[in-house]
Amino acid sequence: MLRYRNLVVKQMTQMKNRVSGLLMETGVSYNKQRLHKVGYFGEMMSTNADINDAVRPLLNLSRGMIRRSSKLEYDLVSSLERDPLLKERLRRLRTVPGVGSPGPLRSATTHASVPTGRRSATAGYAPTRRVRPTR
Repeated sequence: MLRYRNLVVKQMTQMKNRVSGLLMETGVSYNKQRLHKVGYFGEMMSTNADINDAVRPLLNLSRGMIRRSSKLEYDLVSSLERDPLLKERLRRLRTVPGVGSPGPLRSATTHASVPTGRRSATAGYAPTRRVRPTR
C-alpha cells in the first residue's frame, strides 16, 4: 500500500508541476503558494483573462487528476490508520516530535522529492540509512 501511495503522490506532484509549467509557459500570473489550494484554482480560472481558451481544458483535466489523486492518497492513509496491526505503532509514532505532528504520514508535498530507498512502513517514508561495516 505504501508503494502505491508513493506512486500516487509522485504522479500528483508531477501533475502540479505541469499545471504550474503550463501557466508559466502561457504567461499567466498566479500565486505560487495558493495555486493548488481548494478555492484558488477555480477562482483563477473564472477571473483571470490571461488564460488562453486552448489551455483551459488541459488545466481543468489536470486539476481533476490532482483532486482524484489527493482523494486516493487520503483513502490509502486512512486505510493504513485503520489497520489493526499498525494501530499501536502509529500511536507511538505520533508521540515523536516531527513525525507525529500532522499524522502518521507526512503530507504529499513534504516527501514528494524524498529519494528512493528502503522506507519504514509507518514512519512517513523516512529513508533508512545503511551503515557500511568497518574493516
